[in-house]
Amino acid sequence: MKQIYWILALCFSAVRLSAQEAVGLKQRPLSDWGIGPAQFSGIAPMGNARYALVSDKEATDGFFVFRIEQDSVSGEVTHVALEGFRGNPSPRLDARGISLRDCEGVAFVPETQTVFISGEGDQEILEYRLDGVPTGRGLHVPPVFSLRNIVPNYGFEALAFSPETGRFWTTSESMLPHDGKAAGPAAPGVQNLLRLQSFDTGLHPVAQYAYRMDRGKTDDFGRNYAYGVPAMTALPDGRLLVLERELDVSNGYLSSECVCKLFEVNPSEGWQIDSSTDLQGLDPNRFLVKRLLLVFKTSMTPFRHNFANYEGMCLGRTLADGRRTLLLVCDSQGGFGKGPVHLKDYIKVVILGN
Repeated sequence: MKQIYWILALCFSAVRLSAQEAVGLKQRPLSDWGIGPAQFSGIAPMGNARYALVSDKEATDGFFVFRIEQDSVSGEVTHVALEGFRGNPSPRLDARGISLRDCEGVAFVPETQTVFISGEGDQEILEYRLDGVPTGRGLHVPPVFSLRNIVPNYGFEALAFSPETGRFWTTSESMLPHDGKAAGPAAPGVQNLLRLQSFDTGLHPVAQYAYRMDRGKTDDFGRNYAYGVPAMTALPDGRLLVLERELDVSNGYLSSECVCKLFEVNPSEGWQIDSSTDLQGLDPNRFLVKRLLLVFKTSMTPFRHNFANYEGMCLGRTLADGRRTLLLVCDSQGGFGKGPVHLKDYIKVVILGN
């Protein structure tokens, strides 16, 4: 009997170890390096410790260039510096003087030395030169993702590119009306069904895959609720990292929380679909198989003010032991709040397992 207990103990220990697929380091406020409040929604590596960041409420569409340095052993961020903003000299603005594009996701293509930005305001993914001027090109987005076919404010958030595979990846933040009612107070407990779409370097759509999110919360919704995929990262071997984020802002703000789940999927092992595929009636085995890497939560309570709505994610530096890191940035809504209780812009490091 003791031998059986010993074997079971080893099995449970192995399960715990195998579940530890990634490690999240403590988030750091960007104000530690003198960076003021913003509305960061996307980040992409540009090489040599430089990154392109986009903000969804700027006076013009374009991107910031940051230098972000990490310790080669621990992965901790050691220095952050803003090098400038590269913007469209002829932006389309709304009545408030804010870019109509609503920039949410960003990707850098080394071969062309250009930056692609996804806009939730126009549901387009457009190319920019390194000085911020649009090239006039963009990804050929399938009509199923067009502006009239999304839930308002639930369109393109995620955008990723892998130089090794030559593939762009995107998806709508939440379920398209074409595919069903998105998770929320009107549809508690729903599992959002998404379409992950890839494009080649010729900017044409290549393949589409079905993705099923975890089930959303069923009750006790606050004043603002959002559940979707705000970010993805494309790995060099073709796998994808998908960030599922469930945000609930309580009526009095205290007890607000944001739960983030990081998953890995492998499209090369999945079934392709097309825009006519009925996701509600699709065989469950034809959705991409998800592997959970990490879960973390931020919150706003009387004793804990670390609430952060993470919307941007990309590969960071490779550590001395060969492990890859991710950098995540959050949207503080320009430091929303008053006095000591206000949101901060954080950067968070996640270390991936070998």
